[in-house]
Amino acid sequence: MKKIIKLSIIPFFILLLSSCNDVIQIKLDEGSKLYVIDAFVNDLRTLQTIKVTTSDNYFSNKEAPPVTNANVVLKDITTNTQYTFTYTSKGNYTYSLTTTDTISKPNHQYQINVTIDGNTYTSLVVTQKRAAILDSISAIYNNGQGINIGGEKDTYSCLLFARDLGGPIPDYYWVRTYRNDTLFNGPSDINTCIDGTGGAVNNPPKDTIFFTPPTTFMGGETYLLNQTCKVEIYSVSRETYFFLIQALAQINNGGLFATTPENVKTNIITPAGIKPKAVGWFNMASVVTKTKNIL
Repeated sequence: MKKIIKLSIIPFFILLLSSCNDVIQIKLDEGSKLYVIDAFVNDLRTLQTIKVTTSDNYFSNKEAPPVTNANVVLKDITTNTQYTFTYTSKGNYTYSLTTTDTISKPNHQYQINVTIDGNTYTSLVVTQKRAAILDSISAIYNNGQGINIGGEKDTYSCLLFARDLGGPIPDYYWVRTYRNDTLFNGPSDINTCIDGTGGAVNNPPKDTIFFTPPTTFMGGETYLLNQTCKVEIYSVSRETYFFLIQALAQINNGGLFATTPENVKTNIITPAGIKPKAVGWFNMASVVTKTKNIL
């Protein structure tokens, strides 16, 4: 996450009176430093990571400066259990599972505390939501049609078959797709849905609701023979769903009809009167995953 820098306003008539050879100095207001906390924890039996960095200038091409001296603790409020994350590199604090169990469980309430230089930044309490049902992935031969990879015509598209459990409370999901081990992580790949569809489904006729397009198209990516398509469906809170929608809108905000940029929401709380402030997002996810080999 990078900060947007405000450009000081230069009256138009000054530009008109300036020589074409003059260098115009534009003062950049870099603003105050912020801590950025990226905490998307899940129930996969893999290394869990919380990232803590410092905000960087909008025009910087460098990685965000890491915070190396934080104390990062995940609290399971439901069981009164704490998990301390250990710093590794590049702002990453990790927790390695020592058993086949997971630190992330549906319907449990969680909170994170990140202490930096004696100041503790605390997240809002979040509840981990239930998982979707992932049935299968189907590979469909494109027969020379559709988007090709590197000029190849023999490509395949993958179709997701998944279901949402019916109920009075909507379920929110984030679908993440991979080709082999590479995650599609462009702006168009933020694939979210409610109840597997475009909106909440009230009083469904059956116990489960089938996921529908465009979610099931998984971004419309294509694959070659002997490649793999992997999908992960993350349960997210309602607040996280709208955080992702807002983030996507800001990423794609440009062109003739661009709107005024706005700060993306945060559920990280900074103690009153403390600087630097912290921003970022915390979510606990139940995840289902499946891989399809293109043969």
